[in-house]
Amino acid sequence: MFVIDRIEDSYAVLEQDGTLQNIPLTALPEGVREGDMLEQQGDSYVLRPEAAAMRRELLAQRRRKLLGGAP
Repeated sequence: MFVIDRIEDSYAVLEQDGTLQNIPLTALPEGVREGDMLEQQGDSYVLRPEAAAMRRELLAQRRRKLLGGAP
C-alpha cells in the first residue's frame, strides 16, 4: 500500500515503508490528493479510501494524545 506524500508539478511522490518514488499523475486515478492511499494492481494504481480514512483517524488520535486532548 502506498500513501501520497505530496504532489509536485505533474508527479505524485508515493511513500511505502520509508521509500519514496515519483509517479506521473497521469498514471494515477483522477483526483488523487495528498494523504490518499493507493494499492498497485499490475501496472495501475487503485484508490483505497477506507485505508486512507483509517490512517487519518489514527493520525488524529496520535495528535490528540500528544497535545493532551481526549483520546
